[in-house]
Amino acid sequence: MSTKLRPFLDAIEINHGQKIDIGRFFLKLCESARQLGISWHMGRDFDRMAEVNRMHQDTWEPLSPIYDPELSDINPDNVVYIEGQAEGDPVVTLILRRYDWPTSTLREEWESGRLAYRDPGTQMGPHEKWIADAPIAAEISGRVVFAGGLWCHPSFRRKRLPVLTIAMMRSISLAVWKPDFTIGMVERGPLTRTLLPLYGNPAVQGGMQIIGAWRTFDCNLIWETPDILIRHIRNHSMHANQPE
Repeated sequence: MSTKLRPFLDAIEINHGQKIDIGRFFLKLCESARQLGISWHMGRDFDRMAEVNRMHQDTWEPLSPIYDPELSDINPDNVVYIEGQAEGDPVVTLILRRYDWPTSTLREEWESGRLAYRDPGTQMGPHEKWIADAPIAAEISGRVVFAGGLWCHPSFRRKRLPVLTIAMMRSISLAVWKPDFTIGMVERGPLTRTLLPLYGNPAVQGGMQIIGAWRTFDCNLIWETPDILIRHIRNHSMHANQPE
């Protein structure tokens, strides 16, 4: 296991609470990835994802301004970056970004542009528009973890690696931030039915759009509450009589 994981593992062990042993689940994920030849690396260096994105533009769309520190309020305090490597090369990425909306909602933050931009009035394009017609967007508030930047190298997409990465997202989100909601966006299209089972068939609603920005983006909103995160972890955790 990468030494870069140890601070996160410590946090998971401290915060697993009375209900579930997240640390044990986390270690199981590390072992499952190791059997695929993958080592996990984590940190707060979100610039690394931009570097990997530039390296793999042939299989990965350009990143949203959400991940650009010159445009967004993204910083080491509200980010966990996850990268899986095979023989030292990146083969899967994910970034978790925490938002705190005690008096606001996803719909308000999305449609105002504040989800992505520090100063939407000056940073958004003249014809750029963010639309949040998913009904649940008006109810998502509080501490929210947005899971994005999921990319998997084509040679690993049929090897359960995306499934393990989403499971990693659930354990880290609970352990580090204990969110009221975790959310993600799945682009609408022919791959939607393929991707949703990989994500564990979360609740889904359409109606999230971005028009006239870095690219037009029509997507489904997926979301999970803490109870759902815990249920996923319980359902997939190692049984007590299995070896470490």
